[in-house]
Amino acid sequence: SSARGINGGGYIAPNNTNTMQYITIATTGNGADFGDLTAIRNTPGAVASSTRGIWMGGTGPSPSNTALNTIDYATISTLGNAADFGDLINNHRADSAAGNSTRGLRLGQQQSPAVGNTIEYITIASAGNSTDFGDLVATNYAGRSTSSTTRSILGGNTTSGQQNVIQYVTIASTGNAQDFGDLTVGRYDLSAVSSNTRGVFAGGVSASAYE
Repeated sequence: SSARGINGGGYIAPNNTNTMQYITIATTGNGADFGDLTAIRNTPGAVASSTRGIWMGGTGPSPSNTALNTIDYATISTLGNAADFGDLINNHRADSAAGNSTRGLRLGQQQSPAVGNTIEYITIASAGNSTDFGDLVATNYAGRSTSSTTRSILGGNTTSGQQNVIQYVTIASTGNAQDFGDLTVGRYDLSAVSSNTRGVFAGGVSASAYE
């Protein structure tokens, strides 16, 4: 939201974690405890509206590192533990997620056991299981997404080496992704940010070297 930023899950040596921390965006300072996710999860896909944060899928506790299908949500204005939202259609980890204030999308990434090309969506204001949206142009792993209020855009990939493909979907509809263009260089594990006008992809691993 415009008031708070929250992170949830991740890796704290020697294991994955379910902790959540928040910052107040208008000030400066260290993160503070927000609560816990319902499950330990690393590399979940996360989306938010101005009121709710959503975490989808991810990698469960070590050493099994099982791909998860559970979805959690938290009310951003209220400190406390996350609650169960519903389930994804498939188990996923290293998820890419994007959306707008109405819908959250989970795009491709590693299903159990294979890398997938499916897209699922949820309605952020209404708890429930995800619904099929369509398919990506190609299977995707370790790409990253950004959004405007109308489009979600996925860039990068490491399904077979470093990929430079950019693809997009129209959030309010359902259907398969379409080709948007190419990154200047193939990369994965990059980062993505945007305004409502422009998306920026940065960093990542290109040709086995960090950018």
